[in-house]
Amino acid sequence: MKLVSVIVVAYRSADTIAETLESIKNQTYEDIELIISDDCSPDETVTVARQWIAENQGAFRACGLVTTKQNTGIPGNINRALRHVNGAYVKILAADDRMAPDAVAEYVRFCEANPEALPIARVKLFSEGETAASSVRAYCDRCWELAQKDYKEQYRMLLKQNWIVAPAASFYPMEALRRLGGYDERYRWFEDYPMNLTLMHEGYRWGFIDKELVDYRISGQSITGSRQLQLKKTEMRFFFRKRMWYMMQAGMGWEAIKQMKSWMKVLLIKTED
Repeated sequence: MKLVSVIVVAYRSADTIAETLESIKNQTYEDIELIISDDCSPDETVTVARQWIAENQGAFRACGLVTTKQNTGIPGNINRALRHVNGAYVKILAADDRMAPDAVAEYVRFCEANPEALPIARVKLFSEGETAASSVRAYCDRCWELAQKDYKEQYRMLLKQNWIVAPAASFYPMEALRRLGGYDERYRWFEDYPMNLTLMHEGYRWGFIDKELVDYRISGQSITGSRQLQLKKTEMRFFFRKRMWYMMQAGMGWEAIKQMKSWMKVLLIKTED
């Protein structure tokens, strides 16, 4: 049985992290290493995590908490945890999501049977309050559609737009993450798209697990205007640094030109502002 390292990425997660950790403790797969990585939370996340570890560390092969004195964003938070990983596989989980009891076992079973592919499983959406989830469901449906296509079509779809729901994937061979040098910290406002697109560029494809393995929490909190701007700037940098060139190499020159024109319009508007 191969060791699986489950990384819980936390920030302002004091109210939800214990529930996330309980879902990991309840896994049917027995050989798990738990690493909690907190990104300088201003609330009681670290205190809650430390108390939970003290009460439950015997449930895992190893159990640890990684902290920092400076907020670095999700890619940096994941990379700090990756430096402590000993597992053959890595599962990355947000500290407000949950895993089904057989999630790790199903992911490992898939990867062992399909060493050339990365798994995408269904997710179950949930929320503690009223929230508009129809757009998220449509996004998820598109993700399941992508997972069942061949490599060429998957790559073309992902080059055009990010269709992979992060909680549905985020289970990787550690060797692949190590070879790529971890997550790109230049994109602190998002982590999954640059990683997943780079993995596809390296030749990995996606495969589909037709089971709900992760409960994906839909937050009713709106994204502030300042953060939307940061996300847009980050996405634009990623396009010009990498995605545009991948498109060109894949014979998608016209799509690259179309998106480049769109980004130039955004850039001109921001410059005028």
